[in-house]
Amino acid sequence: MGETGHPELACGIGSWDSDVYGNHRLLVRADATDTAAPAVAAELPWRRQDPDPGAVDVIVIGPSGERVRNTVTVDATAERGRIAFEPVDGPGTYAVHYLPYAHTGKPYYPQAAYRPPTRTADPGWVHRCGLHDADGWGKLPRAHAFAYEAASAVDSFAPLGFAATQDECVRVQQTHGDAQLLLYGEDRTHPLGRYERLPARWALATPFTPLDVTADRGEFHAVQVGVYALQELADVRGEIRGLPFSTRCLSTGGIDARGQAFGRRVAIGQGRAGALWFGVEVPEEAQPGLYEGEIAVRAPGVPERVLPLRITVGRDVVPDGGAGEPWRLARLGWLDSTLAQDDEPVAPFTPVEVAATDDGQRLTLLGRTVELGPEGLPRRLVSTFTPSVTRADGPPRDLLAAPVTLDLGRPLAHGPLSLDRPGPARVRWSSRAAGQDVLLRTEGELEADGFLVVRATVEATADTELDVTLDVPVREEVARYAMGLDLTGRACPAAYDWAWDTPTRNQDSFWLGDPAAGLQLSLRDEHYARPLNTNYYREKPLRTPRSWAGDGTGGVRLRTSEGVRCLSAFSGPLTLRAGETRCFEFRLLLTPFKPLDPARQFSERYFHAYAPPSEIAGYGANVANLHHATPPNPYINDPLLGADALRSYTEEAHRLGIQVKVYDTVRELTRHTPELPVLASLGDEIFAPGPGGGHAWLREHLGGNYVPGWVAPDVGDVAVVTSGDSRWHNSYVSGIERLRRVVGVDGLYLDDVAYDRTTMKRVRKVLSASGERPPLVDLHSCNQYREPDGFASSANLYAELLPYVDRLWLGELFDYEGEDGAAGGDPAYWLVEISGICFGLMGEMLEGGGNPWRGLVFGMTARAPMTDVRPLWRAFDQLRLPEAEMTGWWAGDAPPVRTGRDDVLATTWEGPGGTVTALASWAAEPVDITLATATGPTTAYAPEIENFQPERKFAAGEAIRVEPGRGWLVRLG
Repeated sequence: MGETGHPELACGIGSWDSDVYGNHRLLVRADATDTAAPAVAAELPWRRQDPDPGAVDVIVIGPSGERVRNTVTVDATAERGRIAFEPVDGPGTYAVHYLPYAHTGKPYYPQAAYRPPTRTADPGWVHRCGLHDADGWGKLPRAHAFAYEAASAVDSFAPLGFAATQDECVRVQQTHGDAQLLLYGEDRTHPLGRYERLPARWALATPFTPLDVTADRGEFHAVQVGVYALQELADVRGEIRGLPFSTRCLSTGGIDARGQAFGRRVAIGQGRAGALWFGVEVPEEAQPGLYEGEIAVRAPGVPERVLPLRITVGRDVVPDGGAGEPWRLARLGWLDSTLAQDDEPVAPFTPVEVAATDDGQRLTLLGRTVELGPEGLPRRLVSTFTPSVTRADGPPRDLLAAPVTLDLGRPLAHGPLSLDRPGPARVRWSSRAAGQDVLLRTEGELEADGFLVVRATVEATADTELDVTLDVPVREEVARYAMGLDLTGRACPAAYDWAWDTPTRNQDSFWLGDPAAGLQLSLRDEHYARPLNTNYYREKPLRTPRSWAGDGTGGVRLRTSEGVRCLSAFSGPLTLRAGETRCFEFRLLLTPFKPLDPARQFSERYFHAYAPPSEIAGYGANVANLHHATPPNPYINDPLLGADALRSYTEEAHRLGIQVKVYDTVRELTRHTPELPVLASLGDEIFAPGPGGGHAWLREHLGGNYVPGWVAPDVGDVAVVTSGDSRWHNSYVSGIERLRRVVGVDGLYLDDVAYDRTTMKRVRKVLSASGERPPLVDLHSCNQYREPDGFASSANLYAELLPYVDRLWLGELFDYEGEDGAAGGDPAYWLVEISGICFGLMGEMLEGGGNPWRGLVFGMTARAPMTDVRPLWRAFDQLRLPEAEMTGWWAGDAPPVRTGRDDVLATTWEGPGGTVTALASWAAEPVDITLATATGPTTAYAPEIENFQPERKFAAGEAIRVEPGRGWLVRLG
């Protein structure tokens, strides 16, 4: 047995239609003497891992390429199969396909159904060959299996996917019966992955044999040791000793996505195999030569066992730890990266300024001020964003009508408020309070982007009952709009009631406010875990917070009275035993996060498709979004695998003045990632647990307990869904840094993001740390307000990420027309749910090309080339909109241009091109409007814009007819 890992068979790659015959086959040779008989028998040492080999069909293909219909499977076990077939093509090589499947369902989310055994043999032939008799197979002449082939290298089971037989396992146990565990050194290019059965390669090897590896100077060298458990191993630990280099065990813990150390328990069942992965950091200055150490592995109740490790360090030096060559698995070193895990601000945000008040603290950040009361809760929230949201230096506006309060149902005596500042972009505070039978510990923090969190932990000092209520009283004149907790974007209702239903509702937050001043309230506890989204919510839904949901009576209510909208979260009656604690965490995102940048919106023209840079430049676009499954970015969420092609593409684009952004999120991961088997070996740390199934590749290589991800059929790529919170986020951030610094990309196209604000903030920081121009990040989402996604409005779901995003693209399944009374017929829905303006962003439209007239009053177009927006681009340049100051219809009671109707909205640009106004109607029928400025009626000129409007001139006071769902773009005066 060599590198193939199969004791009896050579292993290789073949070519056939895997959609018909599956991904695996054995080659069987029938010689001339055998083929003179009507049937030959073959024993197939396939050493399978799938759960029920007898439930899957076996197909024999002759040398002619035709199926051999007279085939009988006599026996099919995990170890081997026994078949008989008619050698219809005479002597030669017959291919035995033993895992044929059919993919059903949508091509992007297929389900593999393995073909059940089918009787194709003629009954007469079966009888003539004696195959109706239990002993008949053994009397037939033999054809001999000599090779295993996979449809591709990534499909292959070699070398560790071939399982040892029961006899081989028994021999191992008899030979090493005094050892509770056996160790097998294994090359990094042969990861065990999720194969739990003892590999045949190990069963025939000698355990504890020294592991010899070769490393370059400067390399993060990944080392694997296989562990075979001869008894139950509850908590396997490992370390490398004796080397003069830094080492760590990646399998038993590391640094999480927030920079905190954690441990991970590795358990291996009796008779099962597992792997421990280690990283060895070889310094660039290391002397070439041989270094000897050992890998020590232990478990509770099991004596430590040692495997010698010998590393030969060569003379070559590799940069960046070897991360530029993914085959090295050096990127595993990124799993514990703390890159950009700091409290430094990133543009456009500025440091949080702190000033003491008489009995609290005043915290000031970009466009907003927070005043804290002595109990550590906000008592005043102020916005200085202008009504148009284009600047942050406007007059101050109070959001709160009164201080935020947290009521435990009894008076509390509060201690002093203490404050510290871990960095310029973050301020933290804490206080303590006591009351009858309870202690309250309040901890809070505010960041430079407007993220404010308070964690109030209640501890019962005696058995007690509580009824906790959080009140956030917002001024009615500010709380004009709302979104969340089962409400799509709309005018804020006067009253509303909501109850927890996390199994079906991805809902724990509510936004209310107006474009220039608002807040999102989110409710969590210490058990919060980020749910999955985008078709996967049901696989990992929200955990209901034990505090806010109480014993099932908790919820949220909104009430309006005397100019105040009070948003209240309540637990209902809670019973706490002495010593029991409940954490009441609430988050306030203070919106908008930053001023709008209309000049950038109108001057950056996106081309969302693969095309040569010269073609994009000829089209008139200057930003290219490269989706996955395209030549420069072929793999799902691992663009570094195509780094050379992507770098060449980016360099050519830059020469033509085009910025390049790549699709790269962390929600799913391509099967082509070399580290994927290592990540799979980490249980559910990196890959989300789930029902399994999906594409055949996932079933064959991941076993079960995963969530099938996206499939790109055009390039044959398959992905698995990652956890919403794991060390893979550290690796992702490091990968983005390399994409920017080494490959030269200008930013990211994010498609429904799985990670949280901490990772998003780090991504922005590493993008901003290099490059000649500021980075570009746009976020796309399919409408998440659907049953599979837990009825979560996309803007509300991703609000915590939006401080670090430059543009939105919302997206498939959004309602732009509002037919039959649907949401798109309400301008408030457009403003809150789609445009991004309430968060300091602008966006574009997708579904059906959007509505160009309605979109334009929000500064939105569709996206090229799926919609030809060049006529609008030319109009923008003709009217010089990128140089103008924009005032949206949402900006207040005195807009620059008035239409005289609430259902025909006007957004205005004032600049070197004059005064330009976009009009759009939400009226149900054609209406006539007259445009007026502060000085009275005005003339208007509508330039011809292909597929948008004809050329027209309107005299001052002349009625302008606006059709339903349509509008105009006119220059006044």
